[in-house]
Formats: sequence, C-alpha cells, structure tokens
Amino acid sequence: MIVVLLPRGEWAAGTLCRLDADEAHHLRVRRAEAGEAVGVRDGVGLVGSGKLSRVGDGWAVELERAELAPRPAHTVLGVGAGDRDRFALVVEKASELGITAVIPVETARTAGVATRLRATHLDKLRRQALEALKQTGAAWAMALDDLVSLDRFLEAPRSGSRWVADAEGDPPPAQLGSVAVTVLVGPEGGFTEAERDAIVAADFHPTKLGDHTLRFETAAIAAAAAVNAARLRGSDG
Repeated sequence: MIVVLLPRGEWAAGTLCRLDADEAHHLRVRRAEAGEAVGVRDGVGLVGSGKLSRVGDGWAVELERAELAPRPAHTVLGVGAGDRDRFALVVEKASELGITAVIPVETARTAGVATRLRATHLDKLRRQALEALKQTGAAWAMALDDLVSLDRFLEAPRSGSRWVADAEGDPPPAQLGSVAVTVLVGPEGGFTEAERDAIVAADFHPTKLGDHTLRFETAAIAAAAAVNAARLRGSDG
C-alpha cells in the first residue's frame, strides 16, 4: 500500500486532507489512481488510512481511520558532524532503526573537514527523515536538531543511560526496555583527549560497539542497532 504524508494537524476519520506538491509527485511516480486505498502518516503520531481522490489538479485523501500512536522510547544519537554524505547515511539508517533524535555535534576534528555537514544541509536531511516513514511504517518522524558544539551538547539535561562510543569500553547492555538512552559518537579521528575527559566527566559511559575501529557513520549505525536490539529484548528489571 502507498503511504502518503499529511501536514501536521488534528486529523479525524471523515476528513478530506489536501496533499502538497511533494506528495502529488510521489503519487504520479507510483501511478496512483483515484479511489485507491493509502496509508497516511504526519510524523507526529498519526497512523491512518483512507482513499485517494482528485481535487482539481491535485490530490486529497479522505480519511477512513485516524489514530494517534504513543511516542517511542526516547533515544538520542549525538554524532560528530563530519562528511555530509556519510552523515546523510546516518540520518537514513537511524530513522529506520527507531532513533527519535539525531544531533550533529561540532568537535575539534570536524572543524577542518572540507566536506563537513553544515547548517544549510539540515532541511533536506529533515525531509529525508520524514520521508522514511513511507518505508518504515513508523508513526513518529525522527528529529534532526541544529548543529551544536560539544560543550553545549554535554551541558544539555539528559535522562536515562548515557553512552559514548569507545573501542576500549564495555559492551552495550543486553536489555533496555523503555529507558531513555543518549549515545555520543565521535567524528573521523575520534575525540581529542580533552574532549573525552569532558565527556566522561558528564557521565557518559564508554561503550564498545565492535572489535575494530569504526568510521563515524558505521559507529552511529551500530549504536542505533544496539539500542534497538536491547529494547526488543525488554527490561532486565
């Protein structure tokens, strides 16, 4: 079934919802037809279905079912804002693995990366995170925050477990349940010694994600997968 994205709003069964130009293009590519059943999401909890109809030159959905899914367990992934293309891969895969927010973090070793992620790239990546709902079926879109310095990241209040990816750390826990988790992943080349000291002082526990040194995008995806797997196993009590 085709899934379409609605603007954020308080939708109810029986509502006729106009689709924007991006969704109209999506329907043209999928060769959709009036009367066809579709799934609907809005990125903030809506799970529903309806039927397509033509409205002038555009498209609309007549909602037949509209429910609000609960928010998923809070999982934040802070990632060194290195190469923008590799960071885009992190956004794509973190969305698929149920991460609730990705925060690009500026560190000493990201400043000199010519192809580093910049603020001008974020809107496109946010759209990609929203578009991921069509493939994953999730109800809540992953948030992509603005670029932030490592100091600001560490100063922000964090509840639950805190991990920092570290090849010399402990393995991730086998079970997590619904506890909030924040994972910090360094850039290519890792954190400086001073940065690492500050991270550990902020109560981030060194956590090993593999037997070898991982590139930042691999480490971020491995962290997301580790959290996802541990949540699926439930709580250790």
